[in-house]
Amino acid sequence: MKRALFCSVVLFSIVASAMAYGGIVGSKHDLVSDWNKGSLLMRQTLNNYLSPCVYCHTPHDAASNAGAPLWNRPVPVGPYTTYQSPTMNTTVSNPPDSASLVCLSCHDGTIAVDAVLKKPSSFIQSTYHYKMLPEANACGECHNGGPAHDARGTYLTTDLSNDHPVSMDYPTPVQDPDFVQPKPSDLLFFNGKVECPTCHDPHKTDYGNFLRKSNTGSALCLSCHIK
Repeated sequence: MKRALFCSVVLFSIVASAMAYGGIVGSKHDLVSDWNKGSLLMRQTLNNYLSPCVYCHTPHDAASNAGAPLWNRPVPVGPYTTYQSPTMNTTVSNPPDSASLVCLSCHDGTIAVDAVLKKPSSFIQSTYHYKMLPEANACGECHNGGPAHDARGTYLTTDLSNDHPVSMDYPTPVQDPDFVQPKPSDLLFFNGKVECPTCHDPHKTDYGNFLRKSNTGSALCLSCHIK
């Protein structure tokens, strides 16, 4: 009985790992796939670590202060300009909390996407690192597809003032009747706060833009907002 149970647990772990890995493969978070698609710009600016997981995770010597498991990247420090509004009945942390900083370690453009803490023993070295600088942003204004993708949608920069607030204490319906408590199966809170992974799952590609649920008819937005 114990042997059968052990085999079942092992099999479940393998299947779960394969499913998570499968969500990444071929997606925009699969940097190995992007490298191999023949993009000249990618090959010049991004190390190919031969595994899509390595760009974010490592089984050993992971970052100890990160908001994601076995994190393999530096954690950005900002400074950030956060969203502010006189109508908000809550506060926004600055810098954002760790659950959002792991996303911003790629998406604010201050750290190269192949800047990992622990590199694999073998990989394909590139000449440069893919990092958003003012001159790179200017290139991204024109290039979309081919050797260069449209970088404007990839990099939020450190100015988050025009983006949905993150690291924000979620108001209860009692505090603000314009909000409802979403189902845990729809959206996730982190220590009671809205973070980047509240709405986005970096391993999930079912609904586009790595959304946790479909936003058809503003369904995702209406999980929180009453409008």
